[in-house]
Amino acid sequence: MTYRMDGLMKLDRLDQEILIALENDGRRPYRDIARDLDVAEATIRTRVNRLIDAGLVHITAVGDPLKLGVDVVAISLIRVTPGHIQKVADVLARYPNVRFVGTSFGSADIIIQTLHPDIQSLHRFVSQTLPRDAPSITSTETFQLAEVVKSTWDWKTWFEQQAEVDTSPA
Repeated sequence: MTYRMDGLMKLDRLDQEILIALENDGRRPYRDIARDLDVAEATIRTRVNRLIDAGLVHITAVGDPLKLGVDVVAISLIRVTPGHIQKVADVLARYPNVRFVGTSFGSADIIIQTLHPDIQSLHRFVSQTLPRDAPSITSTETFQLAEVVKSTWDWKTWFEQQAEVDTSPA
């Protein structure tokens, strides 16, 4: 892992290979990864811990909410009063049913993904809870997911694509 001029971190090839090895099974033994990458197990352990400590990687279980019995999964596009985006995003991030909060450009200032036990709960959340707790919200547009067609964290493809960009002639 190296630091770029802008202060962000750039993964080196070994870090990328470790991340690729963990993407399908975050519980994969370090000794197996070390054997596959032809490095010491301690190197893998050190590198993974460094990635975790730096906040670059979180090893967790990822489930499909619709297949796990969540009846309503929604994506909401939220507009807020200028100057209040971060404050509203922080409020939204505190809700336990909010799975994702991101600020954006374009027609929405904030995009969230939420889970609900039923459609009435989603309606109460959008029509009552949000206006009460985040009065700087000026409008919302909400979409209920019917099916998740793709949800992946395919880092190998991403790293390969970036390597092609980095080596292409200017």
